[in-house]
Amino acid sequence: MKDTGVIRKIDELGRIVIPKEIRRSLGIRDGENLEIFVSSDGICLQKHSRLLNYQELANQLCLFSYEIMNYKILIFDREEVIASFQNEYKHISINSKLSKLLENRETYESMSKEKILEEVESSYYFIYPLIISTDVVGLMIFLSDSTFSTEQKRFLQFLSKLLINKIDVL
Repeated sequence: MKDTGVIRKIDELGRIVIPKEIRRSLGIRDGENLEIFVSSDGICLQKHSRLLNYQELANQLCLFSYEIMNYKILIFDREEVIASFQNEYKHISINSKLSKLLENRETYESMSKEKILEEVESSYYFIYPLIISTDVVGLMIFLSDSTFSTEQKRFLQFLSKLLINKIDVL
């Protein structure tokens, strides 16, 4: 762990304030959930991602879609790729365009080949937000060399609902 030199008092309700600089540097937003871990000599706070608990399921959905139907799918949590049709794309960070789609809960479809992700070749994109209850937890991205058919878009929506319902039930 890194020493920040910051000291805070616990108030009468057991609360502490995490300094704005630390929240900003770790990408912790207002209202975001944190996990609390306890060791014999300390407490550790970590950003909570509901999607990370289902990373293996998300990976299987991406891999099977690619193997069977040649569909290229990336699944992002709020920060980076957590599942992909190929391992080389894992841990691509979310960029400002994707972050804006995430915050606005927008579905996006490109009308021509674009380079939204620097690490990925120019492609057509169909981007679908992953929303659980009222929380946007990530994005599902479909990449293609041609425009999307209605069936392809419905398939992506089906996969997202499958993943979301699995997470939301538990």
